[in-house]
Formats: sequence, C-alpha cells, structure tokens
Amino acid sequence: MEKTTGYAVLGCGYFGAEFARAVSQMPGARLAAVYSPGESAGRVSRELGCPRAATLEQIWQDPAVDAVIVATPNYLHKEHVMAAARAGKHVFCEKPFALNTADARAMVECCRAQGVKLMVGHIMHFYSGIARLKTMIDEGQLGRLMTVHIERTGWEHRQAAVSWKKMQAASGGHLFHHIHEIDILQWIMGQPATVYAVGGNLGHQSGEFGDEDDVLLVTLRFAGGGFATMQYGSGFRMGNHIVRINGTLGGALIDFQNARIQLKLGDETSTMELFDDPASAQAIRALFQRTDGGVAYGRPDERPPEYILNALRSELAAFDRCVRTGFVDPAQADLFDGSSACNSVQIAEYSLRSRQQGQPLEFGGKPL
Repeated sequence: MEKTTGYAVLGCGYFGAEFARAVSQMPGARLAAVYSPGESAGRVSRELGCPRAATLEQIWQDPAVDAVIVATPNYLHKEHVMAAARAGKHVFCEKPFALNTADARAMVECCRAQGVKLMVGHIMHFYSGIARLKTMIDEGQLGRLMTVHIERTGWEHRQAAVSWKKMQAASGGHLFHHIHEIDILQWIMGQPATVYAVGGNLGHQSGEFGDEDDVLLVTLRFAGGGFATMQYGSGFRMGNHIVRINGTLGGALIDFQNARIQLKLGDETSTMELFDDPASAQAIRALFQRTDGGVAYGRPDERPPEYILNALRSELAAFDRCVRTGFVDPAQADLFDGSSACNSVQIAEYSLRSRQQGQPLEFGGKPL
C-alpha cells in the first residue's frame, strides 16, 4: 500500500484554509494538523475533522507530519520555514517567500542543508495561458525581449479593520504582497542590472488604511539591454492589471481583467485564453467587476475565486508529487530550487530600497 503524505498547515486565513481543504481532497495526502494562534484553526479543524495543533513545537515533533505548508503572515515566513526544515519537514511556502534577499537565501540554504524539499507558491506559473506564453518566449517567437510594462493598480476604500497586509513591516507592502507580476518579470527577463523607484503614501495617509506606500513607480534596466517599468499600488483611481511584453518579432499583452492574452507576431494578431477552463475565466472577470482595478485582499471569512483555487490545487499537486517521488517538471524547476523566490524578492527589495533612498541602485546593492 502506497504511503500517504502527512501535511500540517500553518496559518488558516484566506489561503491557509484553502490549502487545508485542498490537502483533505488530494489523493495520497492526509491532513495531519492545522495551526494558527487565533480561532481560524479551530474553524478549519471542525470543518475538515482534522487535529488542531496547540503549538508549533507539537507539529515539529509529530512523526505523522511529513510536510508543512506555510501560509502565515509574510513577516513570519523565515521563522516557520527554517523551523520546519530543521525538524526534517518538507516545506511549501506561500508568497512572498521572504521580505529581504538575505533571509530568502538563508531559507533556501537551510532547506538544502536539511535535505528537505522546498517549493514557493508563485501561482501564476500554473495559469495555463502564461505557461504557454513562456514557452513561446523561450522558443524565440517574440524575438529578443526589449521591454516589459507591468501595472497592478487600483483604489482602496476604507475597510472595517486594518489588516497586517496593509502594514509595511508585516507584509512588505505592495511589491512583496503582490509579487506575482515581479515573478513573471524575472521569469522571462532574468535579473535586472539597475533599478530606480519613486513613490509614497499619497492617497491613504489616515491610520485607517495602514502605512504602506500606495503609489510605486519603478524602472529597471537589464544587462542585455532591455528595460521594464512597473506601476504598483492602491492609490490609482483608474486601476489596471496587465503585463505588456515587447519583443523584436512580436508582443503580448496579459490582460488579467478580461482573462485573455493578446498576441502580435509579425503582422498577425490573435488572442489566447488566460485559463483553459471557462469557470476560471468567468471567475476572474467577475472579480474585476466588483473590485477597483488590480488591488484586492482576501479575508479569512471568504473563499478565493475559482481561478485561484484551480491554480492552487495544481501547484500543491506538483509539490506533493515532488515530495512522494522526487520528480520536478523541468519547466517548474525554478519554483523548487529557490531561484524564482530569491530573484523576485531581490527585485522587490531593491525597488523599495531605491524608493526609500531616493536614488538608483545597482543589483550589487551599491548606489550608482
């Protein structure tokens, strides 16, 4: 009889609860424990009929736990990833992996030293349209990439309470908490050579909105001669959510709000779906109809929309396969070796440092 993989889920909020549900339905897996210092773990435990760990130490010592899913607040990721690895548990960590490059690299090295598997939840690698576009880029169909432009912007209205997600020190701010598009940038362009960023908290200066920057404008130069620009934040009345890619032979526009990818190869134009399944496309379009642009935060009492659930299940299945068999799809290797996580964190960190210092930075960390 094939051995099942025992999972513990740390953090039972918006994503953590969904990871627990996914594990409970995944063939070959069992939900060994859930943990959260608040009541959310109790709700998930009762819903799924699984044990609720009273302490983290209980999880580290439990031989029934083979792997840990870290879905705690961003500022706790380093502590929980390294403790799990030192306890001999395989680790899946939700994004952002860490809040600075030094921590990210230390976490990767710790997992390697302990001989445990590591995967970071950069979920857009599992959007079928984006995966196909990456293949087209690798095949040279767009030619040499010259520019990439990213917008993840919107307007935040007053919330009932200020979440940790809105506090710069806890979440890292928009560049970290909404790191997905930065991940796409490094996936297709590699690491930049220099960065210059400006921004600030321009439209949400009341304490009712937290203290993160709500406008961030970033320019990056790549060693190969390409450039990228990024607009992030919740201070944009005319919000948008796109990634525009411009190559010498063609271009692509990832239009998240309409769940499509527009392509132009030479003089020919075409459209590719962002998702293979119609339910995911319908779900993302419905989300943008009730939100203001590309900035939205899930609440623990909500469930993610279908397009996120499908991608979440796919990434978790890839992790489980790696844990059980050691197999990693070569197209997803950067999610398991730490490079995608560390590169994305470095771009976010250096962009934020440039904004704070008011000057361009080289990616060696030296001011220009």
